[in-house]
Amino acid sequence: MSRVIEDYLEFRGPNLSSEISKYLVETLDITPVAARKRVSRAAGKVKRLTSITFPHKAHFIYLEWQFGSQLFWEKLISALFQTNSAYGLAIAAIQQRGGLIPVEHFAIACGAPLNQKRHLSPDTILQHLEEANLLRKTNFSGLGKCISLIQPNSDYNSIVADTRVRLITEKLLLLAIKDWLKKLGIVSYDTVKIREVGTQLPRVGTFAWDLTAPSYLGFMVKSGQNGEKRPGFVACDIYLGNEMNLAGIKPFINKCVTLRALRNIGACVQIFVAGKYTQDAFNLLKQRGIIPATPGNLFGKEVAEGLTALSQVLRKTAETAIDPQQFNQLFEKLGKIEGAAGQLRGALFEYLVADVLRKNGSTQVLMNQVFKLANGKEAEADVISIKDNRSVTFIECKGYNPDSEVPDKYLKRWFSHSIPIFFKWIKAHPDWRNLEVCFEFWTTGSLSEETLMMFNANQKKIKKSRYTIELRLGREILRICESTKDSGLVNTFQKCFMKIYSK
Repeated sequence: MSRVIEDYLEFRGPNLSSEISKYLVETLDITPVAARKRVSRAAGKVKRLTSITFPHKAHFIYLEWQFGSQLFWEKLISALFQTNSAYGLAIAAIQQRGGLIPVEHFAIACGAPLNQKRHLSPDTILQHLEEANLLRKTNFSGLGKCISLIQPNSDYNSIVADTRVRLITEKLLLLAIKDWLKKLGIVSYDTVKIREVGTQLPRVGTFAWDLTAPSYLGFMVKSGQNGEKRPGFVACDIYLGNEMNLAGIKPFINKCVTLRALRNIGACVQIFVAGKYTQDAFNLLKQRGIIPATPGNLFGKEVAEGLTALSQVLRKTAETAIDPQQFNQLFEKLGKIEGAAGQLRGALFEYLVADVLRKNGSTQVLMNQVFKLANGKEAEADVISIKDNRSVTFIECKGYNPDSEVPDKYLKRWFSHSIPIFFKWIKAHPDWRNLEVCFEFWTTGSLSEETLMMFNANQKKIKKSRYTIELRLGREILRICESTKDSGLVNTFQKCFMKIYSK
């Protein structure tokens, strides 16, 4: 009898045990009780999720080889949606994002309230899905700790690269939305909060969002019991990956609808911004009274094209030579956004450094590699340059406005945390442990006298027989760029990193 169930799963995909039982009743002309028994006894290639419960003691049934496939997740999400399950919303949010999401963003994307009676919190949802072996936490180079769907046949290197690019472009979009809201006077000028690594998530009510701000526009303000003015809010989430589909938008809609039911929360303008939507996702947002926006209809063609171009440049430049003209165009199109020029410098500087090293004789150049020791300590290297069997150089990159001072905390952490981890890892690496080792700090910003003194003191302490450390500042980096004989690259560095870009 398992063969019949296997055939069903083979041709129709994973499903609930209750649906499979109905199929057996209809095709084999047996009683519902007998059908349920046959499904419950199915073994061999037939597997079931035992830790996720469904109404009437149903289980999600699948073939062993189907686990973690695209079809598996689509069918599981559909089954969970039928019961309005918070687990389904969380899985759908991650699947929409390519199957991977930074840990800090899970509370925003999953659609669950941080703390609300009769609702599962993001932490509880995550814990249960981990226990069910559907999600796992993993550290990825360039991203840090992430939550990923378990997808046995997926190319995680490609997913990580796409996610990193998406997060960079989304940060610029958030800055653009922040600037837009402030300039139009829709929100209080200095109260816009956006998601930032290591800071408290923006909140309205019991939910976390990508961007929030209070609004004192007349129709948004309400009077409290004591006559005080109570503001309304703007709450916004964004996604600049693949086309936003119906399943992917439902977690956001759940947040919006649930928020409206809360007492003591003022009026809230709810916005979702995506590169593009499926028609049914767009229509559902409109039906629910939510603004479905795109970068193009918010900021015009130039900014939208700039964000698209940034994604393309970052994907291409990670492995190949940079296109100086594209760098210049990005600053022209996106530099008008308040704060965007600084973000662009930070994001693009690593790629420029990597390209300079390739053109100056490096045998191999690696970017955004995480190194973890047996004791659990870890650190991420921005750029690594390897020259034949002679040397390995780890480079910390800080692309800053030349008039801005690099906080001394970055250099302190580099000395006390990163370098010791890198060096210990290198000495355990069979191919690197006998190479000359150098650690370099490259920045286009300025350093305080105290920071320079700290660097010099540390440099003198180090035994050169172990490794060396170097500091590369703007003028020296320019000379290194000039040594490549690439005039376009030199001009780009001068224009984008040697002076404030004119708005």
